[in-house]
Amino acid sequence: MTDHFHTIVIGAGSGGLTVAYGLASLGKPVALIEARHVGGDCTNTGCIPSKTLIHLAGRGGSNASAVLAAVRRRRDALRDKETQEFGAVANLSLISGRARLVSPERVAVTLPDGGERILTTRNIVLATGARPRMLAIPGLPAERALTSERIFEIDAAPRHLAIIGGGAIGVELAFAFRDLGSQVSIIDIAPRVLIRHLPDVSRVIEASLHARGIALHLNARLHSYDESTQTLRVEHAARITSLHNVDYVLIAVGRERNVEGLGLETVGVRFSIQAGIETDAYGRTNVRNIYAVGDVTATSAFTHSANAQGRRVVQQIAFPWLPLRTPEPFYPEIVFGNPEVATTGMKPEQIAQRYHPNLVRRIRIDLATQTDRGYTDEVHHGFIMVDTMRLTGKILGVTIVAPKASEMISFFTLAIQEGISMYRLYRTVYPYPTFSSGIQKATDMFLRDTLTDLRGELSAYLRYRWFQRRGEASFASAIDRQARQS
Repeated sequence: MTDHFHTIVIGAGSGGLTVAYGLASLGKPVALIEARHVGGDCTNTGCIPSKTLIHLAGRGGSNASAVLAAVRRRRDALRDKETQEFGAVANLSLISGRARLVSPERVAVTLPDGGERILTTRNIVLATGARPRMLAIPGLPAERALTSERIFEIDAAPRHLAIIGGGAIGVELAFAFRDLGSQVSIIDIAPRVLIRHLPDVSRVIEASLHARGIALHLNARLHSYDESTQTLRVEHAARITSLHNVDYVLIAVGRERNVEGLGLETVGVRFSIQAGIETDAYGRTNVRNIYAVGDVTATSAFTHSANAQGRRVVQQIAFPWLPLRTPEPFYPEIVFGNPEVATTGMKPEQIAQRYHPNLVRRIRIDLATQTDRGYTDEVHHGFIMVDTMRLTGKILGVTIVAPKASEMISFFTLAIQEGISMYRLYRTVYPYPTFSSGIQKATDMFLRDTLTDLRGELSAYLRYRWFQRRGEASFASAIDRQARQS
């Protein structure tokens, strides 16, 4: 059987659903192909179950088995709701099966009964997501190895949960299972948790982990597991440390993009196993009518970024005559720990590559000592850190470590996207007492330092603004030497 659609979307996660629904609502016939469950990683194994677990565990639920059962029940209810809703959308055909590209206009779908269905189309959107990366641990039975896909299926909280990986998933689930009463240990080859974030962030989160009795084994490698004694052995500085009574090991060491078996080589789409599918700022691959969104691409790793990419693809497909001028936006990153970590804008290493360090002013507001809400809520750890350009007040990057940092970061995401400077933020009225009043403190500090030394700020701006990182240091040093000599 052959069917023709305006667009075929492969993968019903956040990005795929956004594209499929967006185009169908504009009257375009769309086929949405999903091999597993509607909702993708977010609904089934990621955001929804993990944040439900964090919420319920944080309420002090003493019955861990009941909490885990409630997590599965609420996840399954949402999955069923989404499946029913998207299955009833006009112009949208929800097809269960595994897709393979035959040509830039033809897709073969292997159906659950083993049959095959051929679909033809004008556009193809790849939204196949990613999966947890696995590690082989000598001696560890398969039934004791968990991933972010399997951990919500266990019936009872582990006695001792060893988490391999101190990234976002590892940190979030460490707090959650500790709240459920499990002994928790984090093992990471890196020297600190959340290695992709600033050292200031790691120090705060590590202090919070220690305060909750979560053991950290950093700069450490896995050695082996002994099933007879349920002992996980970890190697650190040529010494072996034994972790006892480890009944489950959660492997949280990153994700692998689902690019195998799609037929990308057949149609000539450029990709790599490590970086995923190459796209431009509007999701188009090197093949004119094939697009990609979400985790399968090089620039997205979150539900909200997949959604944002999906919206841009809808615009490109449905309204190709609109100008394509805006670059791909910055995507805020969140770690739902305790406290939460939120970042947006350029990362420190990106700032360092683009701007001379003397052009950037870093402002840090400590929530515990510089905000009254930090005092009333007895916050011991947390801060707002803003990297700005001197003189102009252009916001380059922001890190917030705070309760509900995830709800605060969009303020700065908007400011960066719309070019709102620290001067304009200074004129904003912030409610009191809130953690967001720390933003006001940051703008106060920027204006005080800038306006009291305008001559110095202008001199620094003119000296360092126009030179790229590669040559600016030597150039600035030459200017400094000439100034000293004169």
